[in-house]
Amino acid sequence: YLELPGDRRIALRRRAGRSPTLLFLPGYASDMEGTKALALDALAAEQGLAMLRFDYSGTGSSGGRFDEGTLDRWLDEAVAVADLSDGPLIVVGSSMGGWLALHV
Repeated sequence: YLELPGDRRIALRRRAGRSPTLLFLPGYASDMEGTKALALDALAAEQGLAMLRFDYSGTGSSGGRFDEGTLDRWLDEAVAVADLSDGPLIVVGSSMGGWLALHV
C-alpha cells in the first residue's frame, strides 16, 4: 500500500525486474486485477521487466469511495505510483488510463 495525503491508501503491486518499468493505469471503474493488467504483468514476468500496477482510490483494493474520485485525484495517484520507479517507465493505460498516461 502507498499512503497519500488526504487519508488515501492506494493498493499496488510491484514486480521486481530490469528497466524499463511497465506502469499500468486501469480504465474507469477498473482495477489492477483485470485481464489487461494481468496479461501485462505476465509479459513483464516473462521478459524479466519491473512492473507497477495499482488501484485508484475508491476502486479494487484501495480505500475510499468511488463517487469521490476525480480525474485530478486519480492523476495525482498515478504520478505518486510512477515516482516509485527507479528509472525509465513505459506507461500503458486502458481507456481512461490511457488519457491519464498522456498526463503522467
